[in-house]
Amino acid sequence: MHLFAANNIHSVLVEATQELFGSRRRITILLLIALLTGLVGPFGTRPDFLVVERYLYWMLVVFGTVLPAQIIFLAFDRLAQHSGWRERFWVPAASIIAACPVTAVVMTIAIGFGARPDIADVTRLFSQSALVILAIATLLRLAQTPPDTKTHPNIQRRLPGAKRGRLIRLTAQDHYVEIVTDRGATLVQMRLRDAINETSPTAGAQVHRSHWVASDAVTTMCRKDGALQLQLSDGSAVPVGRTFRKHAKEAGVLY
Repeated sequence: MHLFAANNIHSVLVEATQELFGSRRRITILLLIALLTGLVGPFGTRPDFLVVERYLYWMLVVFGTVLPAQIIFLAFDRLAQHSGWRERFWVPAASIIAACPVTAVVMTIAIGFGARPDIADVTRLFSQSALVILAIATLLRLAQTPPDTKTHPNIQRRLPGAKRGRLIRLTAQDHYVEIVTDRGATLVQMRLRDAINETSPTAGAQVHRSHWVASDAVTTMCRKDGALQLQLSDGSAVPVGRTFRKHAKEAGVLY
């Protein structure tokens, strides 16, 4: 039980970090947000700070708050998948809880810049943080286009909007399945068998007890130490189990 919880926490931390800082594009977006808020100086920071101080302050705020907020939303998303919670219920709850570390981080930064907040300042900041987080989360979800289940597999619904793309492979990892698309990888708590059932209409086959691959993701076949492997379009290599070869050939994965 403790190992399961530890694996769950570790996977959330890893996914949150990759989601935010895993590409130059995302880091650039965060930098632009920090620069824009530094320029505008919202929440009274424009008259309170010198120009350089204001930009530094918002740089620290943006990069210091985005990770704990993302971790909490990913944790809630995992719980929602497991428990069947609806977004309209868990998103507001996640926003309120995420406002706690966000408030703590902002207050710590503000104190470092010479502020002396009282309880009223903390309460006001917490309310503002919760509302801003809820607004951003709602806008991001409204902007996401739900996958068309006639052309996209049902398993796409388990992925964050940014990770929904052409399905490449599924890999079992303890109590989780790593779902890999051409837009990245996501760990989802489910059985591999259940995940495979949600891949239709994508053509593919299970080629190993721990792996399923999409037919159009296979770039070549090779042997390593006598064992057959498939090279996939994401750069990974997947072993082919002997007992799965016949089914994989029938499905067009092996040739």
